[in-house]
Amino acid sequence: MTLRRQATLYLPLPHCVQVESLRSRFNRAQFELIRAHVTLCREDEVLEWDELAARLSRMKTIEVTQEFGMPVRDGNLVLIPAIGSTESFDSLRHSLLAKDGSSPRKSEPHITLIHPRNGTCDDSVFNEITRESQPFAVVFRAVTFIEQLTSGPWQDLATFG
Repeated sequence: MTLRRQATLYLPLPHCVQVESLRSRFNRAQFELIRAHVTLCREDEVLEWDELAARLSRMKTIEVTQEFGMPVRDGNLVLIPAIGSTESFDSLRHSLLAKDGSSPRKSEPHITLIHPRNGTCDDSVFNEITRESQPFAVVFRAVTFIEQLTSGPWQDLATFG
């Protein structure tokens, strides 16, 4: 049995409607496992989840502003990359993960539309996704801890913000 945990920024309304529509049509398996999101902290970056929860609880506000561009494809992987500054995302990661003066590794915020683990993409699918997409900006105001047991759906554990 494998347990995975991460801190996630779920895509809020109204943007999640368009993104979830694409995910449900073109990668139903991933859509059923996890909601549209940006991964903030992966399980290998966090040793003490209670400490991370305490840091989040002490924050008066959580506000990550991010712009996202047009979808990009690498084989069967299709994602919507962050464009422009990732300063607020990087700053939140730093405040949560930095220890003893060291900075956390760089993470590129993105939203996965098709995951190659359980989805496929060809030129016609990618062209359709691109036709239905446009850049957008979003403000994330909450962080959710989620976990996955083996290959089951991700479950929400706690939300901060």
